[in-house]
Amino acid sequence: MYHLSELGRLVALDAKSGKEIWHVDLFEKFDAKPPTYGLAESVLIDGDNLICSPGGAKGFIVCLDKKTGKKVVWANNKIKGTGGYCSGVIAEFGGFRQVLSMSSKVVFGVDIKSGRLLWSVEHGNRRNNNATDPIFHKGHVFASSGYGKGSILIKLKPVAGGIKTEMVWADKIMDNHHGGVVLLDGHVYGSGHRSKGWFCLDVMTGKPAWNARGKGSLTYADGMLYCLDERGTMSLVEATPKAHRLAGSFKLPKGGDGLYWAHPVVCDGRLYVRHADKLFAYDIRAK
Repeated sequence: MYHLSELGRLVALDAKSGKEIWHVDLFEKFDAKPPTYGLAESVLIDGDNLICSPGGAKGFIVCLDKKTGKKVVWANNKIKGTGGYCSGVIAEFGGFRQVLSMSSKVVFGVDIKSGRLLWSVEHGNRRNNNATDPIFHKGHVFASSGYGKGSILIKLKPVAGGIKTEMVWADKIMDNHHGGVVLLDGHVYGSGHRSKGWFCLDVMTGKPAWNARGKGSLTYADGMLYCLDERGTMSLVEATPKAHRLAGSFKLPKGGDGLYWAHPVVCDGRLYVRHADKLFAYDIRAK
């Protein structure tokens, strides 16, 4: 298993014993400085390679040999801005396998084989904080940014040797802070920061299907949205664009101080939620 700390220490660990196999100081290796909140991405594994974004002068986004961490397969330093805190995702389009991600200033796509920048579109906010992973959908890329910036949908257009972009829509609605966005059947679900509330939007038009009070992070399982409000209320909501249908909710205990910002996780019939330094597990199997 692989872990990247906020201070740039990337390690490979034996999954059974936890023993360290190798480590790399990304800030030192790629001449990078810690962004305001440190590094916050989940590294991307692609075959024998590991892809991550140190945000350095010698590599904003890089691809390493996952077996040793020493070999640099490629490094791209052509990305505008500093680290944006989101994680890269893979998409295939126009003859390219791409890594889609965001910096503090742009949403972009690079060729996963060479690291060449294929396209980028301006999309940053006043806090240099783009923490929501982009979403690929039928030749389009959805991106959302908090602090009043909002959401956009970009159309990718293949051209000779590369990809061009076209803006489909842009709106300040659902300016996702860092709680994540889920795509289901042509609709995106998430919460807004300055735009306030939980939202369901038609991904192709940006038109709202419904809006409800609250703000936080979410995940999806078995036809339901597990929505964790940052004030500590966990809600079960039907994943449908027809209406905001609340199936139930409960208040979580406190694990310490601060807001509830960790994303909920559903795995093998259990719901896991962290607050501060405590992890809570709930049995959610049907009885």
